[in-house]
Amino acid sequence: MAFKMPGNPFKNRNVRYGTVSVIITLTVILFIVLLNAALGALFNRYPLNIDLTEDQIFEVSEDTKKFLSSLEDDITIYVLNTEDRFAGSSPAEYFIQANEVINKYRQLSPRVKLQYIDLIRNPDFNARYPDVQLNVNDILITSGGKNKVVTAVDLFNIRSSYYGSYVASSKAEQTMTSAMLNVISKQKTLVSVITGHGEKDADIAGFIELLKMNAWDAVTQNLLTEEIAGDASLVILADPDRDLSVEELQKIDAFLEGGNNRILFCLSDINQQELPNLKAFLAEWGLEVAPGTVFETEPARLLNDSPYFALADYAEENYSKNMVRQGILPVVPQSRPVKALFESSRYRTVTTLIRSSAASGIRPLELPEGWSVNPSTLTGNVPILLLSSQTRNNAERDLVNAHVLLCGSFLALHEVVLGNPNFANSEYFLELLGRLAVREDQIYIQDKTMGFTELRADGVQKMVIGLIFAVLLPLAVFGAGIAVWLRRRHK
Repeated sequence: MAFKMPGNPFKNRNVRYGTVSVIITLTVILFIVLLNAALGALFNRYPLNIDLTEDQIFEVSEDTKKFLSSLEDDITIYVLNTEDRFAGSSPAEYFIQANEVINKYRQLSPRVKLQYIDLIRNPDFNARYPDVQLNVNDILITSGGKNKVVTAVDLFNIRSSYYGSYVASSKAEQTMTSAMLNVISKQKTLVSVITGHGEKDADIAGFIELLKMNAWDAVTQNLLTEEIAGDASLVILADPDRDLSVEELQKIDAFLEGGNNRILFCLSDINQQELPNLKAFLAEWGLEVAPGTVFETEPARLLNDSPYFALADYAEENYSKNMVRQGILPVVPQSRPVKALFESSRYRTVTTLIRSSAASGIRPLELPEGWSVNPSTLTGNVPILLLSSQTRNNAERDLVNAHVLLCGSFLALHEVVLGNPNFANSEYFLELLGRLAVREDQIYIQDKTMGFTELRADGVQKMVIGLIFAVLLPLAVFGAGIAVWLRRRHK
């Protein structure tokens, strides 16, 4: 019996079409799997999402983008928790926003690395950084051997009320950018906060923290026993209750004359008593704290309906340009009027920086009989922040600058005012002092208030969504390919 060799199966039309269909189906499935993996890796680094919130709360500012694009040093961010647990911390909406902001740094710069470290499963991580105290939800930022720890509390502005504490706004971007600036900054500027005369240093602690966040260092000094630090660029005298001695003022004078771009910042208060020595010192710089309290009558400027708590105006454009562009004004609550004794005298010039509106006036300390607010008492445009600048040659015949700032109220630097995103105080004073000290690495980012409704998937929903796109969808495509092949095979 002769054995008949089978023919070439690929000459059969059905087999040929079926084989091609299987190959195409398998190719499509392989393509989908590889595309899914590639897109997953890509979106992990560059997530495809759109911030539709009114204030772009999940985005970072142009200043931060510019800072990241100019980075020359590698920075590593360690978030000390798993990403899910960190973003799920309470208050959830603020931690979600903070986590999104932190991820932006990694996405916007190849020099920024981000890692989530579970301290519970990695207890030895603490041993790598023995000089810092690390806790769950802390953020450790490192670069070139320098470290900066940001706590979860640092990411938010926390306020107290009758009902307890609450988060008023997010300062995640401001805190993160400032911390990164700290670890790479080659320029550290020192501020000396003077004590020993009943100064309100505790009331301006929030401002000192703002300076520290922007790569300033701070020390507290008593002029009775210490000289002003030689590397200081800024001295703050916050509303002293008692007068300074002649010897102490000589130390301040030596500080201003002993270097370039040095600043004395004096703050007053409506309750401040006469301080003859300090008054004489300021007079040499063309400055004086005048009696009375500045009041405002324009209703649109009043805050809490108080004539002594109102929006003020900029009197110049050199230091206020950015704030004017943003349309935000400063507040100097319960301010004494300050007075320029001259505009120019030899090598010193006096400039009004902030003033009250045209509808303002000065309430006398002791009210005369029959005194009332009327057109005759509205002096208008009362100065409440003055700058006296000195430019002269030193012993080496080099031109050096020194500045004295005089503000009518220390409350302009109070944390309640600084933390309000509707007031320009934080950005204005930070930029003003940075410009006077000739700092080039300064960034200020506005706080962000959450005003959105969160749409968030829980663990089960995430699992279902993953199952659909990672398993069921590829199986459906594979099943459809098999069905097409079978149908064509049996034609």
